[in-house]
Amino acid sequence: MRCVGVDGCKAAWFAVERTRDGFACAVHAGPRELIAAHAGARVIAVDVPIGLAERGRRAPDGDARAFVGWPRASSIFSAPVRGVLGATTYAEALRLHRQLDDGRGLSAQAFGILPKIRAWDEALREDADARARVFEIHPEVSFAAMNGGVGLAAGKKTTQGREQRLALLARVFDEAAVRALLASVPRRVAAADDVLDAFAALWSAERIADGVARSLPPTPVVDANGWNVAIHY
Repeated sequence: MRCVGVDGCKAAWFAVERTRDGFACAVHAGPRELIAAHAGARVIAVDVPIGLAERGRRAPDGDARAFVGWPRASSIFSAPVRGVLGATTYAEALRLHRQLDDGRGLSAQAFGILPKIRAWDEALREDADARARVFEIHPEVSFAAMNGGVGLAAGKKTTQGREQRLALLARVFDEAAVRALLASVPRRVAAADDVLDAFAALWSAERIADGVARSLPPTPVVDANGWNVAIHY
């Protein structure tokens, strides 16, 4: 079954999948283009919040922070409430978020990826078939799961962190093929950590397709649109 792992990158969205000879990658400008290019994929696993709360924190975000522990918990921030998706400035988003969610603020990190969250939300609203094939993951959750349920100590942008993640991927994929693809991607297109995060997403995608994946929370929450809200690994 064809599976795709996706992570955000400098150029937009970086996707990786298995081939007969190893792995192939592609960069897509947006989710619609990515979904169309991978129309035959059984599972597309992407590092972006899918399904949003109307108010309050999403259960998957808190569960994921607890799962990866310190210090990786800081890399998992709370997704915004749905009502702020149309905001174009941080000041506007912060005001709306506090208004809609009983005074709770919005992190600058969450606002920074608001356009990406909005793009996926819009694409999935339009495409029921894609909603059945696209799943939310978080790379740090996937790497922690590969590591026996223990979050990684080193940050992903450090040399130590990169080698830790490569070592974990080498347990589940052909190491030479992973390193070859990593070396082939220009840094102006995707940083090394983006490439490795996409591999972590691919690992989760294949587990989803095989029916062995787990999720945070174990029973997905359902949002106002009827979409399952969970981080899969």
